[in-house]
Amino acid sequence: MTSNAGEFHNMTRHALNVGVSIVAIMSGVGAALAQDATPIPPISVMDTAARPAEGGGAPGSAAPLEGSEAAGYKPTTFQDFGPFGKMPILDIPYSVNVMSSALLENTLASTPDDIYKINPLIQAYTPSGRAVGPANFIGRGFNQTNINGRAEDGMRVGSLWQEAIEDKERVEYISSLTSFLYGVGDVGGLLNYVYKRPTATPLANVTIGDYGNLAGFVHGDFGGPIDKEGQFGYRLNLVGQTGDLPVYFQQNQRSLVSGALDWHINNDTLLEALGSHQYVRFSGNAPAWIFPTNANGSSRALHPAAPDTSDDFAQSWTHTDTQTDRFAIDFSSKLNEIFTVRGAYEYRNDNIPYSTYSNNVVSSNSGLYSQSTLLNQREDNIVNSGYGFLDADFNTWSIHHKVTAGFYGNTFREDFAYGTTPTLSLSGLNFNSPTYVNQPASFFAITGPIYTLDYVAQTNFVLGDEIKFNEYVSALVGANYASVKEDAFGYGTGMLTTQYDKGQLSPTLSLIGKPAPWFSTYFTYSQSLEEGAIVPASGPIVYTNAGQAFAPTLGSQYEVGAKADVHGMLLTAALFRINKALQVTITNPNGTETLNQDGRQINSGLELTATGNVWEGFRIYGGMTLLDPRVSQYQANPLADGKLAQNVASILAKVTAEYDLPFAPGLTLTGGIYYTGAQAVDILNTNFLPSFTTEDLGLRYRGKLPTGQEAVYRLNVSNITNKHYWLDSLYTGAPRTIAMSAQVKF
Repeated sequence: MTSNAGEFHNMTRHALNVGVSIVAIMSGVGAALAQDATPIPPISVMDTAARPAEGGGAPGSAAPLEGSEAAGYKPTTFQDFGPFGKMPILDIPYSVNVMSSALLENTLASTPDDIYKINPLIQAYTPSGRAVGPANFIGRGFNQTNINGRAEDGMRVGSLWQEAIEDKERVEYISSLTSFLYGVGDVGGLLNYVYKRPTATPLANVTIGDYGNLAGFVHGDFGGPIDKEGQFGYRLNLVGQTGDLPVYFQQNQRSLVSGALDWHINNDTLLEALGSHQYVRFSGNAPAWIFPTNANGSSRALHPAAPDTSDDFAQSWTHTDTQTDRFAIDFSSKLNEIFTVRGAYEYRNDNIPYSTYSNNVVSSNSGLYSQSTLLNQREDNIVNSGYGFLDADFNTWSIHHKVTAGFYGNTFREDFAYGTTPTLSLSGLNFNSPTYVNQPASFFAITGPIYTLDYVAQTNFVLGDEIKFNEYVSALVGANYASVKEDAFGYGTGMLTTQYDKGQLSPTLSLIGKPAPWFSTYFTYSQSLEEGAIVPASGPIVYTNAGQAFAPTLGSQYEVGAKADVHGMLLTAALFRINKALQVTITNPNGTETLNQDGRQINSGLELTATGNVWEGFRIYGGMTLLDPRVSQYQANPLADGKLAQNVASILAKVTAEYDLPFAPGLTLTGGIYYTGAQAVDILNTNFLPSFTTEDLGLRYRGKLPTGQEAVYRLNVSNITNKHYWLDSLYTGAPRTIAMSAQVKF
């Protein structure tokens, strides 16, 4: 298996070398074509239901909306590009990707897993079915598990337990370093959820359906002006879901109320208020499969063929209750022709009063495993986040400037109810079928006072300048003085164990060439101050140093890329090299586990994406990531130097496609193919998980009811072959899932 993996990764390295040529070819072709005075025209595919939201009307007679089905889900702007706010994608010197509400709706997305599955720049890591934490992902080979990898409306808001999809207008992803844009952050990028806003015209959509098996749901999406003058507007999303999921014993009960109000104070001033309340009770939490390593870092036991993913190999009575409340407000005003002020604030509270989960430990190749089921005490995650910026738009002679200065900050506090954690231990279990026992009486009791486990405060003072020398050449320069203050407290004691307060100037320099309005190339160098990890006090692995906070570290990245908006398609390519601190789980001689921060991880890679109409009636969203993730300077185990990083696929290749059947007007064939390459299980690369491919297939029909309303019927079958596979070394993938819905647009 190791030799096959070696050949596989040699092929990957060769592909990365070829990628350099791809970016160069895009740049060269773009420059050559730009010499022609006549720009390449886009294919005209129109939308019948144009409205200010990113809706999904069928091709017709009105202008297409960015991100709509008629536009092939192709975006043209990025809503929250850090302190610069809304920007055209071709002007952004970073690798970015946008999934519109129309794409999410038509793929019947209901959880972050559905986003991770189809996004070609993201590798899924922790599934939503785990339910005792957020669904985490890997970006550019780095695990996005702490509070810095996610944002809402451009503000970092923490772990995002059980995030809803139905009230999002779009999901934006920056795969580059984001410290200059958002402050202390993960080097693997940032995922930003953009909430639905009030619409300029009346909107009323009602959808009923099933997210899989018997997980029935109803979703109402309403919006429009409140008064005749359109000075006030509203948006309201209501969701209810209950029933069995495709994994046996898994159930999801969910209710969501999410709303937004806006006030157009005048033509240049807007005030918005947003809020939501969600309650989720998820039963039958997915287990984590733990394969301990030997003291030298090699695998102690090999991963067998993945067990039946339709079975819940945790205890059937495990469950998680989550209540999320959030409130946000944002304000923008153009003071005059030069100055604009912008500000926003968000409060979010994820309250988890009760959760139980199972960890399955495989210590040998006997085909047996042991299981520990634990009760989590109450947990509260409380976030305050906000920003304030002043923009100045002016010229110095023939050079145009957009200077942005301001402040961005956020706090994150994690509170835990300390006490004796009940544990149920079983041994001698096998992979053929799960073993279930009755819930012990001790698992119904929640004891212990609530203490703060971790408190983080981040502040950022930002100064940036978007400089346009002429229509062909521009630059983005700036700096962010980012600081992070962290207090970590001992689990079970509430005593302060780690404290630090560190600041770092994070500069950025980007050069953008735009030889034609539809084509751009760029080079970016950036540094990123990254918050030190907090060693988890609960989860798949029980660490000996739980609660310890590592010191912040500094990462850096070089990136060169090209983008083209041509013939109805948005094409992007990016080459990058990232250097950041490494964190590794170490197995101690007595068999316990310790999380260690040591050495560096250096990832080089290529990203390619394509979104839009290939031709009228055929649209795609997809791309490929080629990655070479390497361990370096690991002092605790020099044998790991040069080895591949753990749980990182060297190849991601994904495409979601749709074809309007010409012989059946209104009927669309949908589907997708999603490939994730082999992954190293241990730091010495003695064991690899095999690659896996899943396929989706579905239909969508758009027509009219006898009463005149537009109706859309959707059917999607995910993992149509019901393939059993390891998502990564800890979790298995999702089984075949049949989802369907019927929507009426009033």
